[in-house]
Amino acid sequence: MADKKITALTALGAGLTEPANDLLHIIDYSASPVNKKITIANLFNQVNTNTTIYGASKTFEIGHAADLSVLEVLTNTVANTSEATVTINADSHDYVDFAVNSTTGAAITVDASADTVTINSGSISQIDFAVNGDNGVNIFSDASYDAVGIGTNTLDGNYTCQIAADGTTGGALQLQGHLSINSEETIACNTSATAVSASATKAVTNLTTATGQTTAHAVNLPTSGLQNGQIKIIVHTARTGSGADITLQTTNRLQTTAVLFQHVGDTWVGMWDASLTKWITLAVYGVGGA
Repeated sequence: MADKKITALTALGAGLTEPANDLLHIIDYSASPVNKKITIANLFNQVNTNTTIYGASKTFEIGHAADLSVLEVLTNTVANTSEATVTINADSHDYVDFAVNSTTGAAITVDASADTVTINSGSISQIDFAVNGDNGVNIFSDASYDAVGIGTNTLDGNYTCQIAADGTTGGALQLQGHLSINSEETIACNTSATAVSASATKAVTNLTTATGQTTAHAVNLPTSGLQNGQIKIIVHTARTGSGADITLQTTNRLQTTAVLFQHVGDTWVGMWDASLTKWITLAVYGVGGA
């Protein structure tokens, strides 16, 4: 074939099946200038140099096929004050997931088919998650404690959520709706037993009595597994006929004035004081003897 200028050669057609195997002319300067050949695949395999794409509406995309984008980088469309976007799974396909790993495992994963975003998807105890405000931590998830801190990253493992006080007002929580306590138990005082025990892990203990129960019952307040400032509510919620009275024991309670649950609605509210190892009576309603 007669020598030709590169500008005189036929242009490579679009849609060829193996463009990576096509050859380019290259001059090797590793020793002395030598004419050599290189495939397109080898040229792009290790591009050990800076690569820059500048311009409006320029796209860098990696995908399985047309309309199945895995990663797309789109530069701004008009000027450098316009927004540019980096998109994972630009075509919203079910089978394109996204993961960020730390040295101990999966830190963030996006499952496209399930439409879920998971922090610490590997459930690794060393991976914590933090959202900071301008003065420090706003939200903190401690994986080892399975707990969340609001305004703090110092958790003790005794609660699933700890909320720090505001540094100026001292406020920790404001509810702009009602508060519902769904931690309760019901104890039926319908046997000949003379004592029942309220749970340390339930906020509310409901007491019931039935007709024919003539033996008075004592209610024992919990003594272990308690946190300072813990609130306990005991309510007489059901009484059939003239059942026997229920008394609240005084062993670890202040004041020790007698508390008798005689009617439906009788209520005692107390707070645990860890320094005194006593329940402090905060309020009573309707109880006899108080």
